[in-house]
Amino acid sequence: MQNFKIDSRRQFIKKMIALSVAAGFYSGSNSVAAMINSLAKGEMPKRPFGKTGYNIGLFSLGAQGTVEIPGREEDALAIINRALDLGVNYIDTSAYYGRAKEGEDQLPLQGTSERYVGQVLKTRRKETFIATKTHDRSYDGAMRHLEKSLKNLQTDKIDLWQIHNVKSKEKEDIDKIFADDGVLKAMKKAKEEGIVKFLGVTGHESPDQLRILIERFPFDTILTAINAADKHHDPVIEKLLPTAVEKNVGIVAMKIPARDRIFSKGGIITMKQALEYVFTFPISTAIVGIDNLKELEENVQIAKNFAPLTEDELLAIENLTKPHYKDLQFFKGLSDWPKDW
Repeated sequence: MQNFKIDSRRQFIKKMIALSVAAGFYSGSNSVAAMINSLAKGEMPKRPFGKTGYNIGLFSLGAQGTVEIPGREEDALAIINRALDLGVNYIDTSAYYGRAKEGEDQLPLQGTSERYVGQVLKTRRKETFIATKTHDRSYDGAMRHLEKSLKNLQTDKIDLWQIHNVKSKEKEDIDKIFADDGVLKAMKKAKEEGIVKFLGVTGHESPDQLRILIERFPFDTILTAINAADKHHDPVIEKLLPTAVEKNVGIVAMKIPARDRIFSKGGIITMKQALEYVFTFPISTAIVGIDNLKELEENVQIAKNFAPLTEDELLAIENLTKPHYKDLQFFKGLSDWPKDW
């Protein structure tokens, strides 16, 4: 039985690698020759971003970590500017991001991340694809968020506007999205008016919920939680990625280090293993929240040196994460979220 499971997993991994090839991630501009050339030049490898027509860097900046902390403007701007210097060309933020201390009201802090990003965009807008989100499910509320996001980001256009964190246990969440006065109406209007170029949806909890959404509406992108413990519970890689690739939806991976829990228990795996595991599957890019410049430099270097892992290497990493999968998949409701979230 154990050998059957391993063989089945091997077959699945082969299928996913084949999808990566079909999606153009290991061919064309991402051929072996191109990858070697990028390595020689020290460039960031790029992948197609679904139907958008853009090619984005394999590693991208998630504007959380230090970039969402009030009072850390100098550090945040240093991280954002250095990311662009290193070839990062995709930044993900949100109208919601702004980290509160325990017991502190988070509402007044919302938009902190966008404002820091906006400080950089006012002089470097052409260097990056900018993605933000609204967590409001109503037309009016989403439009208010869009107005604030444009002001915070100091831009008149947003490349990607996303529905933030679709809930798996709340059927009414999808109903609200598609309601006559729902957020999707606002998104379509903003796209028609040229204020936003592309539309996306994000979620942590359920690959099935995101799959339903991209089957029901032609979203351009998804942002979903994928890490090296994914296969052990309700796997995004198995349940969502094949449909997304088939529909040519841009795939952005998040929660790769699981808020640093990937390094707990004496060090389950390294950041190199964590990133390379996710990079091997058919994603367009992976976003990571950064705490300091050293982390940024290390993560970018991992992306620049990346070569796809073998089946044996992927299986070995999965075995390392198996005993700890509940902690590493906390965002699926398997354990408590970090207190500073």
